[in-house]
Amino acid sequence: MKYVFGFIIFSMLIFGCSKKNEQVPVTAASFAFDSTDIKTTPVSNPNESFSIRYNFEKGKNYNYRLTSLSDDNQTIKADTTILQHVTQNVTYLMTLSLSNVDKDTVMEMACNITSIKLDANANGKKISYQSGLTKDSTERAQFAEYEALIQNPFSIRITKYGEILEVFRADKIVTKFLELKGTPATVTSEEKDALRKSIIEGALKPLLVQIFRQVPQNQVAKDSSWSFTQPPSQFLIYQLQNTNAYKVLSLDKFNNDKLAVIDAGLKSVLTGKDEITNRGVNYKFKKPVTSASGKIFFNLTKGCIQKSKTNTLINIYYTMEMKGPKGTEKGNKTEAIKSSNIVELVD
Repeated sequence: MKYVFGFIIFSMLIFGCSKKNEQVPVTAASFAFDSTDIKTTPVSNPNESFSIRYNFEKGKNYNYRLTSLSDDNQTIKADTTILQHVTQNVTYLMTLSLSNVDKDTVMEMACNITSIKLDANANGKKISYQSGLTKDSTERAQFAEYEALIQNPFSIRITKYGEILEVFRADKIVTKFLELKGTPATVTSEEKDALRKSIIEGALKPLLVQIFRQVPQNQVAKDSSWSFTQPPSQFLIYQLQNTNAYKVLSLDKFNNDKLAVIDAGLKSVLTGKDEITNRGVNYKFKKPVTSASGKIFFNLTKGCIQKSKTNTLINIYYTMEMKGPKGTEKGNKTEAIKSSNIVELVD
């Protein structure tokens, strides 16, 4: 049995709390994002050294809004030409709160996604969803991958350097997802466990890594740089190795807080063969071209990300060839995927 926990590849995050876990609609203003840079002022000593650390206060809620914008353009040429254009905007509201800090300064935090809003357009067909407004059971089942997240808190363990060690207590999300799909009684414990892992790796972690960026353990200053290599993964027919690269652009002030303004980049290396045959179709790829850029405003006073915006572009091209009734049939596909992710700490 296969479950697809729908979440686009570059998506990414997240607030609010209601009684009895009811879904309460929020105002449009709560979902309104701001893609501009934070307006800062210079500090007295812009070259001073500082440490970047996550440092949350117990008893305080940290409310985040994450907006994921994507634009996917595809052209498929064979006997005819097919054009596909899909745009999708998803906003998540999430509350984070510190539960515990162990002797190794590892923090356990409770995470609660309280509202989600989706607006999509697929070749002119509009799709909309907002948690708390959708009451029809059929429609809620259609958006089960979002509905299951709402008001079902889970937990994470992170270091003060932003490394996510564990995402756990996601069982309520699994249970809700299966209830919405109407299949809880027929699912085995092994299938539930596989679904739980899929939700954590495919939905929750991609959100959380937007809020928790790994930072260096040593002190830094203006022009300091560092990088972190991600575990390898599969992309199309290639092995993908991503490395996140960061550089301190400046040390500034925002209200009464100090902010580190950080440039965020991504280096991607694709390895593997360019050709594959699947079900009688021969595919020949050009290595995808990727680029990424971004800026992170880390609040040194509060010990968390104040705001960030990252952009990604991927260009894909491949040809297709197969034997048909009329001889060899050929085609090709071109795809350009643009995505932006905006994270905002909301007071």
